[in-house]
Amino acid sequence: MKKKEDATPLQNLFKYFNQPFKDIGWPHTSTKEINKIIDSLKSKNSSGYDEISTKIIKISKPFIISPLIDICNKMLAHRNYLERLKFSLIKPIYKSGDKSSPSNCRPISLWPAFSKIFEKVIYERLFDHLNNNAILDEHQFGFQSEVSTENASHILLNEILEAMNSKRMVGGIFCDLHKAFDCINHDVLLEKLKFYGVSEKFCNLVKSYLNGSYQKVILSPNNSIESTWEKVKQGEPQGSILGPIFFFHLYK
Repeated sequence: MKKKEDATPLQNLFKYFNQPFKDIGWPHTSTKEINKIIDSLKSKNSSGYDEISTKIIKISKPFIISPLIDICNKMLAHRNYLERLKFSLIKPIYKSGDKSSPSNCRPISLWPAFSKIFEKVIYERLFDHLNNNAILDEHQFGFQSEVSTENASHILLNEILEAMNSKRMVGGIFCDLHKAFDCINHDVLLEKLKFYGVSEKFCNLVKSYLNGSYQKVILSPNNSIESTWEKVKQGEPQGSILGPIFFFHLYK
C-alpha cells in the first residue's frame, strides 16, 4: 500500500483560500510617507556598524529626505534591497543561568538606522495587501496595531470561564518555538507570498532582502572583542521590522 504523502504548505493553504488574490499594489513612496516613517522612529543614540543613529536621522531629516525618497523608489523599481543595509551587529545580553554558556544569552541585533526606513516602506505595502485581502489571521494578536497579547489573554480566560460555568472539561496545549525565526525556509516563504498575490517583482525584492545578510558578534561593551563578518545562511534577520510579518502572518 502506497504511503500517503504529507501535504505541502501550499496544499494546506488551498483548504482555507479557494480563490486567487489580487496582485499587490506597487506605489512609489512620497515625501509624506518618508516624513511619517522618520517621525515614528524612536530617538536613540545606539547605532549599527555605520555609527549613524536614529537621533541623527531625525535631526538631519530636512537635508536627507529628498535623496532617501529617490533611493527608496529606485529600490522598489529595480527590486534590489541595498547591500549595505544587510550588516548587523550582534550583542549577547545575559538572561539567566550559567554566565559562561552562550545559550543563556539573548542576541540583540543592531541594524543600520536607515534600514528601518527602507524596511518600513516594504512593510506598509505588504501589510496593506494582507489586510485588504483578509489574509491576516484573526487569532494573531502580536505585531498588529490596535491589538495585543492582552486581547489574547482576555479571549482565552473568557472561553475558559464559559466552559467551567457550563461544567465542561478545559484543557490547553502551549507551544514555545525555539529559535523560530532561524527555522524559516526562504523558498517556502516566497511561494506563500506568490500564493497570496504578491507579484514576481515584489518577491524578487523580498528575496534580495533575505539573501546576503551578514552579522558580527560584539563581546565587550567597548567593542574591543568582536568576531569577523559571517554570512547568515538560514532564517531571516533578527530584530528587523519585516521579520514578524514574515513569520507570524505568512510563514507559520
